[in-house]
Order: sequence, then structure tokens, then C-alpha cells
Amino acid sequence: MREEHVFAIGDVHGRADLLGPLLATIEDRAAEMEVDFSVVFLGDIIDHGPCSKVALDLVEETLVRTPGSKLILGNHDWFPLRILHELTGSDQDLALDYWISEIGGWATLLSYDFDPETFSVRDLERHFPTSHLDIFRTAANYVELPRHILVHAGLAPDVPLAQQTSRDLMWIREPFLSTPFDFGKVVVHGHSVTRSLRCEIATHRTGIDTGAYETNKLSAIHIKPDGSAAFLQTNSMITCIVEEVDPVYI
Repeated sequence: MREEHVFAIGDVHGRADLLGPLLATIEDRAAEMEVDFSVVFLGDIIDHGPCSKVALDLVEETLVRTPGSKLILGNHDWFPLRILHELTGSDQDLALDYWISEIGGWATLLSYDFDPETFSVRDLERHFPTSHLDIFRTAANYVELPRHILVHAGLAPDVPLAQQTSRDLMWIREPFLSTPFDFGKVVVHGHSVTRSLRCEIATHRTGIDTGAYETNKLSAIHIKPDGSAAFLQTNSMITCIVEEVDPVYI
């Protein structure tokens, strides 16, 4: 049996136009190398960018077509679930308004041809595609590999992996980003846009959120069975060419 290669993709945020070419490049790369592979999406598929629906369609297709592939739940992906399953009454309405007006939900609803100005909690429950909500409901909190831990936001220092809270996994920035704590494996994460807008490697972590919805740069890490890694990134040209790029060490 051939050892599997893993491709982890950073925050998409509705940029299906970047995700499609990146997924095609991953498939071509794996075919050329003649290797088995899976894809792990590090979350935040929706919000901000213009094509959240199509982006989720691409995720759904990948999860079905490529065995072992997974979506890790990002804080933006979680927000519709929070509205539907964790809140009640007026709190649902307030959270829906916050999602739409403050954190990019407006663009998501437009991508489904909903009117954000009249959209209600009932509409979210009855008319938002069930298959897409199910993708979020069944998403992983993290994915552990032999030498890497894949997560949306990061880990709390000095807390065992099994005891990490869902909030930290989806939301943490500090103290994770600057900690010298050794997690035992390299933590690969999104959520915090890198300063260089390239994939960045620190002693304990590798950040691959390159701000796709604003920068036109969607990035992925190719983790090989021996633990070595390479990096892919769409360029900022309208052609969306995907290139192998060098990371920045910080």
C-alpha cells in the first residue's frame, strides 16, 4: 500500500475561483507523482468572498471523491450552526444580524440568491441547503497526522490535544501565535492571515492563511509521508495560476 500524501488548504472565504484551480493542481500533482492523497480543508470556507455556495459545492465534491478528505470546522463555518443549535429566541436574531452585517454573512447569503435584508432564522433553518449545513455538522475539530496537527485557529499552550476547547480550536490567536511551547508536532493552521501573505513557518507552527478573499492568494501545504512539506499558492493574477512557493521563516 502506498503511503498517503496530505494537502491542507487555508481559509477560502468564498473564493471558489481560487479553490477550483488549487484543487485541480493538487489532483494533477498527485497523479504526476503517482501517490495516494487526501485533502484537508482548514475551515472558513464561507463568508466575505463572493462565491461561498460554489466553494462549499467544491468541498462537498472533494469529500465524496477523495477518500480520507476532511473539513475542519472554522469559526465562520460554525456561525450558522451556533444560530440554529446553540441559541434561542431573540439571541438567534441578534446572532443572525451580527453574522450578516459584521463578519461576512451578507456575501454568503447573496451567493445562495437569498436577500440578506429580509433573511430570517426561519429561512436559515428551512431554506439553507441541508447538505451544506451537514458538512459543517460533521466537520472535524482537528486532524492529527504522524508529525503534524491540522487545526483551524491553533492550540492553547500546555493543554493536551484531547482537552483543547472548541473555542480555542476555532478562535485562538494569542498566546498560540507567539508561544515558544512545543506541542510535540508541528501545528498547521489558518485563521490568522500571515503578515507576509505567504505561508509562514515558526518553531512550533505553520500558518497558511494568506487572506484569499482580499489578496487573491489561496495557499496549501503538501505534507509528504516523511513529514517534509512543500507549499502551493495561487498567484494574484486573474489567471489564478497555482505555483509552488517558498515559505517565510519567522
